[in-house]
Amino acid sequence: MRIFALLITIVFSLYSSETVAQQLGYYSDYKTALSVAQKEQKPLMLVVVTSYCPWCRKLERKSLSSPLIHQYIKAHFIPLIVDRNKDADRFPKTFQTPRIPTVFYIDPDSTKSYWETVGYLSKSEFSESVHDAQKMFEQKRHK
Repeated sequence: MRIFALLITIVFSLYSSETVAQQLGYYSDYKTALSVAQKEQKPLMLVVVTSYCPWCRKLERKSLSSPLIHQYIKAHFIPLIVDRNKDADRFPKTFQTPRIPTVFYIDPDSTKSYWETVGYLSKSEFSESVHDAQKMFEQKRHK
């Protein structure tokens, strides 16, 4: 049983947020992602995960990796994924939530979250959420 637990720990540690960021083409550095978001005037989509969270892995594998969702995210957001525990000094404390996974949608100018989701969302739920976040951002811009 100890060997199994050790093996699971090793597998989860290898599957880091940085690896997922590379696979999906997401940023892994908040300052860089925010700078790009400000330049392109797109909202920042910050996904906060941990290496030991099975719901985080499910969100990454099923929802974020879905081709249609991935395409929509890349077109309308500057996506960023961080590990709450490993990257704590690399993103603002405001977004260091105890609830994981959490997705924050951040206005590039105010750098404040205008929409967030907590927990695993299925493909259809996540798709609806990103579309809602984009609509909110557009409405806010046109006021």
